[in-house]
Amino acid sequence: MARRPSLQDVLSGLQAEGHLAPDAQERARATMEVYQRTDMATPWFVKALAGFGAWVAAGFLISFFACVGLWDNEVAVIILGVIFAGVATGMRRSTRGVFLEQLALALCLAGATMVTAGIGEATNSEVAAAVVQLLVGAVLVAVFPDAILRFLMALGMAAAAVFLLWKGLGELGMQLGLVGFAVLVHVLFLDGARWRRGRWGDVVGPAAYALACGIMSALLALCFIGIFDRPFHEEGISTPDPLLTLGLTAVTLYTAWRVMKELSLEASGVAGAAVFVALGLIALLTLHTPAVIAAVGMMVLAFHRRSTVLLGLAVAFLLVSGSWYYYDLSLTLLAKALALTGSGLVFLGLRLFLLRRFPAATAEVR
Repeated sequence: MARRPSLQDVLSGLQAEGHLAPDAQERARATMEVYQRTDMATPWFVKALAGFGAWVAAGFLISFFACVGLWDNEVAVIILGVIFAGVATGMRRSTRGVFLEQLALALCLAGATMVTAGIGEATNSEVAAAVVQLLVGAVLVAVFPDAILRFLMALGMAAAAVFLLWKGLGELGMQLGLVGFAVLVHVLFLDGARWRRGRWGDVVGPAAYALACGIMSALLALCFIGIFDRPFHEEGISTPDPLLTLGLTAVTLYTAWRVMKELSLEASGVAGAAVFVALGLIALLTLHTPAVIAAVGMMVLAFHRRSTVLLGLAVAFLLVSGSWYYYDLSLTLLAKALALTGSGLVFLGLRLFLLRRFPAATAEVR
């Protein structure tokens, strides 16, 4: 992965191309100095202690209402949850400071959970709770200006959507939901720079990472379910189907095509054929473990967009899914070892081929 350019390099490059005024660097330095004095003056451990204190304070406040018996009344829980979420949103939008920001975050999360759980208990319906989770999450993502809460709400909304699809269409609906969210993750990372300039620019990053983490966790959970015969199979949940692997493979191939297009590589030529064949072989070798091809697609995104966070998640996901693939297949140890060795050789061969055949284009990625 290429080194991230410094702010000085970016400003100098933009000035050399005529996109910035001559005094832009001085104004940028002044802005950074103000940021250093205001947001970076407090040591990190002081911020951590203040945040911890805010969560403890919120916990004591919520436990007070539990002690007076409000949890036994679903309507009171719902009303109290709405009040918590509303007050926390107003506090977060009008105040600054680690303690108040973390307190608002804790109260807002508690309020959203109370509303969802209260309506679920009142209606005795899991579907109603999932629908409320979608609605509450959408509202809070739009009005609560906090990246952590937007990450958690996007993750909860994705889980609720997949649950509703599973309730309506069974296992096929769950697989379609995972593939659909995988498409959304790849689109958010590929076109995120353009979307961040719009009205919802602050939502793009948290939503993209939330969906990426959710897909990885869901695929690993499906692999884990494979070791149980009951009770998951009785509920209509089984091990991943090859259809899910094929869907995720199609998403990864699309991303590879977009990457080659941006790197000025001919997707229909020799380079495109080599990449597509390599990814197809990986998918065939891990047909019953879709987590592997999903991790490969995440790594392609991370390298191309130079996202160190996504790269770390994808590498950890690939290691876990590869280990699971080795221990879960109903094959001999020799066959498993050959499959994993073959996957590694495919990628090493592809790297060597691209480095020798297209050195200029691949130098931009290293």
